[in-house]
Amino acid sequence: MLTASTTTRTDDAGFAETEERLVARWTAEGVSPDTVRGAVAEARDRLSGARVRSFLPILVERSVRLRITGTA
Repeated sequence: MLTASTTTRTDDAGFAETEERLVARWTAEGVSPDTVRGAVAEARDRLSGARVRSFLPILVERSVRLRITGTA
């Protein structure tokens, strides 16, 4: 059974991997790592109340891409 702390640790690991991937991708495009991390934090905050958490890393990734490219 997943407890709240287990879910949080799992979420944190997924978000850490997502953040690392996004920082690597966007810094190669000339975006500062701080900008990428800020976009990830903002997206996570917006989605923090989600009841279904399975797709949060991909939703965060999409949100960051839209914010950075300005195609929101």
